[in-house]
Amino acid sequence: MKRNKFKIILALVLIGFFLVVILISGFKKKGDNGSDYKIGILADDGVAMVSISKERQMINYLSLSDEAQVWIPGGMGWYRNQVIKKVLMQEKKVNLIKDVLFFNFGFVADKTVVLNKTGDWQQKFWWQLFRNNNLIRKNEKIEKDIDKSEAFLDKIMLRDFSETKVVNDDIKLSVVNSSSVDGLGGFVTKQLERSGFTVISLTDGEGLDNCKVLYGNGVDKTFSWRVIKGMFDCDYSQDSSINEGEIEIYLGKNFSEVIKYPTYKK
Repeated sequence: MKRNKFKIILALVLIGFFLVVILISGFKKKGDNGSDYKIGILADDGVAMVSISKERQMINYLSLSDEAQVWIPGGMGWYRNQVIKKVLMQEKKVNLIKDVLFFNFGFVADKTVVLNKTGDWQQKFWWQLFRNNNLIRKNEKIEKDIDKSEAFLDKIMLRDFSETKVVNDDIKLSVVNSSSVDGLGGFVTKQLERSGFTVISLTDGEGLDNCKVLYGNGVDKTFSWRVIKGMFDCDYSQDSSINEGEIEIYLGKNFSEVIKYPTYKK
């Protein structure tokens, strides 16, 4: 009898502990990060993305067919979705998954995970589902290669998978292609817009070796600023000639060399 009572008390203590952890993580998330929680998945059956958004009242899940081709930046080229994990693990470049998600989909993940199956995310992040069990769930699937699915991605990524805080910050971006590589500026602009940014101009500039980012007053106090700094390994400086709430991104030759943009073109 005493042993059963002890087990019940222990179970209640553990349940209480987990509930406290969930609540604390929820408060930390709101204060320190975006409004949404976005998960990037690399699994034996390919890549997938999850956006959990209380603002939208939605849990959106995007997967790909086995044969849909995905581009791996850094000169690795195009591969069928079902072999992406195998290729990245063989090359010891699993850390490229964040670049794969951004440069193919404009998706900026809060957390990336390596799983056996893409659907296993529900067990891995059960606590997120527990906290958000009142949200509507919606699944989408890409059947074609990424470069043949651009219209579909332009529609759903901004609508369902962009970060709400980035959209609400309403930071204005100007993208300048100073790399001398045709098409790079438009390619990066597309991913930025899918992730929630507003790009007000796209131009070609004089050749630069290193990329640079200039920003106006107030930008560095926003969540969007943290997102930009996580995307671009550039030289950053504030410029009083740039309007408040605006950023200028100059893509240099080194940026193109790192991601090997020409290999995107089939």
